[in-house]
Amino acid sequence: MSLFDPFYRHIARPLFFQIDPEKIHDWMMAAIPKVRPLKPWIKKCFAVEDSRLQQQIWGLTFPNPLGLAGGFDKNAECADLWDLFGFGFVELGTVTPNPQPGNPRPRLFRFPARQALVNRMGFNNEGAQAIAARLRQNAENGWNFPGITGISIGKQFSTPVEQIDLVIADYMTCLEVLYPVADYFAVNISSPNTKNLRVLQQVESLDHLLSALLTYMKQRAGEGQRKPLCVKFAPDLDNEAIEAGVAIAMQRGIDGIIATNTTNQTGEVEQGGLSGAPLRKRATEVIRRIAKQTEGRLPIIGSGGVFTAEDAIEKFQAGAWVIQLYTGFVYNGPSCTKQIHRGLLEYMQAIGLQNLAQLRQTGAVSR
Repeated sequence: MSLFDPFYRHIARPLFFQIDPEKIHDWMMAAIPKVRPLKPWIKKCFAVEDSRLQQQIWGLTFPNPLGLAGGFDKNAECADLWDLFGFGFVELGTVTPNPQPGNPRPRLFRFPARQALVNRMGFNNEGAQAIAARLRQNAENGWNFPGITGISIGKQFSTPVEQIDLVIADYMTCLEVLYPVADYFAVNISSPNTKNLRVLQQVESLDHLLSALLTYMKQRAGEGQRKPLCVKFAPDLDNEAIEAGVAIAMQRGIDGIIATNTTNQTGEVEQGGLSGAPLRKRATEVIRRIAKQTEGRLPIIGSGGVFTAEDAIEKFQAGAWVIQLYTGFVYNGPSCTKQIHRGLLEYMQAIGLQNLAQLRQTGAVSR
């Protein structure tokens, strides 16, 4: 445990938790870029660099397996800075073709007794053009993120899901605008906070959407610019529906699966998407099922209820290749990635493992 941990847990977090969650989030997102001149010093405090944590996925080098999940840095405000806090990759967005305000406030809620958050943000973001411009400006300034940059893309709130051609056009616009500034893309069809969005997980709609998007990706591959495309599923689908969705995704040539999004089974008065500790078990179960179905050959980004090294090990042994944090980062603070990475390395050393692929294989028998 670092000296920062007790400060965060006993002083900073109790103070932050007295303030509206979205307001404190906005303040922090505005504050982080101001520490850019201190980046080398801050990174030493929170980051762990070790070759055993590196992986090659899709021909890309992930410096470590922990990523910041979609929904945290919606507008790429801190896109070049997440390595400060030990993240090896970040998923920006979810981004829609045009700017939209999202759902009415309040729309983000904490439930500390359950180590959970409930959000009903509704894809609030500045739009694809603005976010692409910000990432281009970062590159021009030399503000480069040393990890992997993913971008989550979604449909406009006003686009009816019944008109699949219009839905496809929304996702395609995001791909075309953001293609030069991302390392990979995540197709968000599973947020519970955009009306009827989850209908797109049904086999027919999913097939139409992925067929179009992957055709575009293959065209870019012909130009020597192929980038990976992942699809993100909800934990609320039953097992048969998940298997059907994964089968369609694989048939169309998907590059990876993100498991899982938030759950709409909040167990609270506030409705939206629940994230955090209550999601851990179901997310791990979904990862395990997908890993078994794909025989461990398709990269899985695991997400849901990761707070500790033990949680991360559970996800790896279920079949995840890399892991995303959101709620665990909020509750455990900036040093949580360091604690998880150290725990992973200690566990790997104790049982004689040299890399994360070997750690993933230790759970293969149970799958």
